[in-house]
Amino acid sequence: MDRFFGYIEGYYGKMLSWDERRSLCAAMGALSLNTYVYAPKEDPYHRIDWKLPYPSSWTGAFRRFVTDASHRNVRVVPCLAPGLSFNYTSAAHYALLLKKMSVFARIGCRTIGLLMDDIPLTLLKNCRGSFSSLGEAHGTLLSRLQADLRTRFPRLSVWFCPTVYTDQCAPGGILHSSYLADLSVTIPPDVLVLWTGPAVIAGKLDKASLSPVSRLFHGNILVWDNLYANDYCPHRLFLGPYAGRNKDLTAVTRGVLLNPTGMPHTDAFLLSLLSAFRRNVPQVRARRDAAAKLPFAKDFSRVARFFGLPFDRANAVAMSEPAFNRCRAALHRLVWQWKSPLQREWYPYLYMLDTDLRLLKTSGDSAANRRWIRKKYPAVLSAILVRRASAGKRVRS
Repeated sequence: MDRFFGYIEGYYGKMLSWDERRSLCAAMGALSLNTYVYAPKEDPYHRIDWKLPYPSSWTGAFRRFVTDASHRNVRVVPCLAPGLSFNYTSAAHYALLLKKMSVFARIGCRTIGLLMDDIPLTLLKNCRGSFSSLGEAHGTLLSRLQADLRTRFPRLSVWFCPTVYTDQCAPGGILHSSYLADLSVTIPPDVLVLWTGPAVIAGKLDKASLSPVSRLFHGNILVWDNLYANDYCPHRLFLGPYAGRNKDLTAVTRGVLLNPTGMPHTDAFLLSLLSAFRRNVPQVRARRDAAAKLPFAKDFSRVARFFGLPFDRANAVAMSEPAFNRCRAALHRLVWQWKSPLQREWYPYLYMLDTDLRLLKTSGDSAANRRWIRKKYPAVLSAILVRRASAGKRVRS
């Protein structure tokens, strides 16, 4: 049984260039990771304008990307996400979807994905007489799509991201979700289902948390892990250990794919942590070893607490004065002395951290403080901060 570990280009707000995608595949090949899922929300032909065919220039570039990835033993999985406007009773819509997916198969892709995430959990009104639920509509569509594709491409696999893709989307529990119940009885049994776990950003992934959905879909679950994703909080950067993931999750899933930041050098760093997880390397050690290879590694270790995981609770206010000063000195070197492609990706986060830390120490109504705050912060926020300073209160970020 094939196992899949790798990368999802599936975030909002960013798209990679072909060169950046190739560089990530090169990193993945070196890390023995084998899967690249193409699903950027910002690609209009992927989601908003899915009915339009990809331009021939794009198709040629994608073909070259698939070929290059295959040379590195990386499987490229192109996906379409038509759910915002797909009519499940329209022969024209189905024909467009089938044609577009067939192009991917002719290019040489062995797997194609259909994504129905982040759409309303209701059927269009004109579909309600044909299907009892959205889950039944999705399962029926997948059955037809897989059958028609396999008449032309017998070895093709289909993956699916459901509208309920996490326990969090099923408040009564996944075993009481009518969507999942109807989907599970209509979906082809060999379609892999992408699942984020107990939450969209899962704090913990293990056999116990994934077993219910795994049983529902015959073990054909593939983890879509948003642990490092920051498209929902683009002012933050997560670089902590790949924690909360138990190796036993692979007993009930077909693998793990990271949907991280859209910054290629950062994502290569994070993929090294996924690779270490796959090799059973303890995650604290894996993260420490990866960070130790960075220039200015000692300086980064002083500020790493601010770039942990979404669930971490770092307390800068409780830092001693000497530790606080060492942290800001380290930031100064990371911002102004470290020069590399990775540093350029991290620059805004490092710089803004230094700004926020200085704000912690800024008090009083001096003209210099007012000028500094207005320079560093947006107008509405800076007005609030200046008022607090003029009230004589210590400002905290």
